[in-house]
Amino acid sequence: MKRLSILFLLWSMVLGVNAQSVSFTFKDGIYNPSLKQTMERSVSSLLSEVNRAANNNGSLNLSSINMTSNAKASLNNLWDNFHFKCDESSYSENCLTAVNGYEIRGISVTLKNVDATYKGEVNKELTISTAKDGQITGVHMALANNVYNYVVNSGKDVTDTRRRLEILKFVEDFRSYYDEKDLEALRNVYSDDALIITGKVIMRKAMGNDQATLRPEIVYSRQNKEQYLTNLARTFRNNKYIKVKFDAIRVKRHPAKDGFYGVTLHQNWQSSNYSDDGYVFLLWQFREDENGKELPPVIHVRTWQPDMVGNQQLSPSEVFTENDFFIP
Repeated sequence: MKRLSILFLLWSMVLGVNAQSVSFTFKDGIYNPSLKQTMERSVSSLLSEVNRAANNNGSLNLSSINMTSNAKASLNNLWDNFHFKCDESSYSENCLTAVNGYEIRGISVTLKNVDATYKGEVNKELTISTAKDGQITGVHMALANNVYNYVVNSGKDVTDTRRRLEILKFVEDFRSYYDEKDLEALRNVYSDDALIITGKVIMRKAMGNDQATLRPEIVYSRQNKEQYLTNLARTFRNNKYIKVKFDAIRVKRHPAKDGFYGVTLHQNWQSSNYSDDGYVFLLWQFREDENGKELPPVIHVRTWQPDMVGNQQLSPSEVFTENDFFIP
């Protein structure tokens, strides 16, 4: 009987390990056998660790996984807000060439143990970014595939398509910074002279036919970078979780200023204390140093406008664009 108990315990342990283990392989897109093997091993280890932590409702142990320190910190921040588990025990995806390395998409996961106030989707996909040597540099929740494909296929030429791919990656990273409450990353992505404009609907009294009526109107407040980040830090502290979703994206190259792109996003913001829907506009600049080396892009303008004014949808002509701001 004692022997049977030991065998049952060992068998249970094997089943537990198998339930957590995830295998990842590439279908296509990478042709260096050594690098391919290195990346497959790293991604498999990462996804297996995600499952182990999710099953145990515990913390991630990323110490043995080939990831940058920033990628580990970012993923741990995300994990503090949301636990998730892989939907499959094996994945086989294409390797996509990115600007500074490679990208893996299509890793389906399910959010676990979400707060009762959370009303968003629990089925998500991960995007995993790596450097050219295969080291993992980022793990983020992905944009919806239909949004991603629409933006990429709207490029007018090779350079524009490459920029759009960069923008999509930065948009995914940008959104994740809010999910992860990563104030330092947001500080780095906004330029020092960034302009932040936020709209709010108020009811304005209007006179007509000798009687007063109330009509909805958007009023705008203006902040600089430090004011915005100070207020955002307070929001991060006061909310157990934050989940940002972009379900529509418009990317437009500035007609007169090289390197500037306007990005308009329809945003759904959910947090434990507040939720809203509106339009976010970002004026993004791609830069180079004096030697022609690319620098990280920065955001010079961020605006937010509610998508409903009273019971009326905000007119597309009223949504901010790159043409609404002077670029010296």
